[in-house]
Amino acid sequence: MKIPLLIVTVAGIAIGLAVPMAKSAAPPAVAAAAAPAEDPPVDTVLDRSASGHFVAVADVNGEPVRFIVDTGADMVALTMEDAKRAHVAFDPSQFEVIGRGASGDVRGQEVHIDRIALDGKRATDISGVVLENSDVSLLGHSYLRRISDVQIKGDKMILR
Repeated sequence: MKIPLLIVTVAGIAIGLAVPMAKSAAPPAVAAAAAPAEDPPVDTVLDRSASGHFVAVADVNGEPVRFIVDTGADMVALTMEDAKRAHVAFDPSQFEVIGRGASGDVRGQEVHIDRIALDGKRATDISGVVLENSDVSLLGHSYLRRISDVQIKGDKMILR
């Protein structure tokens, strides 16, 4: 069961990495996306960025992390830098091939993330991966399936 899960996760990561991202200022919804953990959940409305992605900032173990919200990724995937800043334990010497992407083998390590919060939508003990040589973190289904609803309507994504 782990192998198919990793294959789907890696496929989602590969797709996310294959689509070029414009280096631009964060849209207004991104700046407001991180909320204190005490706030009750509210709808999060994200505008599609110029690169075609939906971007959000969520608190990972109390630290803000910029994510592409990736409905095609099974797990949350963190860059090494984001994982270090959020105090997610990993060991690069333990990285292994966890799947194949468009550009070849994808290396990383499975991890457990203590907590992720986005506009009061909190989840704990989340499965994830830390990826070697990734420059973008992905908010995948190991978090998204813990919230009530994810909808895409035109150029807006609504997380409830």
